[in-house]
Amino acid sequence: MTLVNRVSLEPAFVLHTRAFKETSLLIDLFTKNLGRINVVAKGARKPKSPLRSVLTPTSLFAISFSGKTELKNLNACELMNHYSLSMPVSFNSIIYVNELLMKATEKEDPHEEIFHQYQLLCEGLSGKTDKVEIEVLLRSFELVLLQELGYGIDLSFESISGNKIKPNDKYMFDPGLGFTKLRTDSIKANGVFLGKDILNFSSGDLTEEDSRLASKKIMRLALDHHLGNKSLNIRKYLSKE
Repeated sequence: MTLVNRVSLEPAFVLHTRAFKETSLLIDLFTKNLGRINVVAKGARKPKSPLRSVLTPTSLFAISFSGKTELKNLNACELMNHYSLSMPVSFNSIIYVNELLMKATEKEDPHEEIFHQYQLLCEGLSGKTDKVEIEVLLRSFELVLLQELGYGIDLSFESISGNKIKPNDKYMFDPGLGFTKLRTDSIKANGVFLGKDILNFSSGDLTEEDSRLASKKIMRLALDHHLGNKSLNIRKYLSKE
């Protein structure tokens, strides 16, 4: 006989919710020690439900749940911290990261460092109003995400020769390989970047617009490669703005 799994006071963030039956919710959670899990919150949409706090956006919860199957039952939900996002760009950033986590991670595959970085991202977004600072936070999270999933990017050295990337040289980026020095003068092709912008990205210096654009393109190429056919719906929404 399979025993019912019971977990108490597990730190978690809500990635996505959807209505279930008349008053319940199906919830995708990203937990500190268990990774991404699915729970049903029975009656959570009722005005006086003790589980209703799970609808508070961008918040850290302590959750308790149980269940034998992949879909667990949410038994308790305590609000530990709320991160207020006043700017639309910050809110859109969290929506993007939530969808990215749902499509890039496997269910019940723990990633404590990714959880930690997500919490830092929420803290950062709640206090940042500058678009450049927000982009730095997003690129940093994306880099850690790929690193923790086993797809880290070397932003300092060429992939084949091992030579240091030089500011004035041009490099082709292959998501499955890394950066290789380009022998032509063209920089217009998709996947070709100036060494200066790669190195600025490596150091977290995105003050120059060219470096910001380059870092965004590098991460999009890398993420799209590893996501395969799992396209991100939030991009379609943002492209219409």
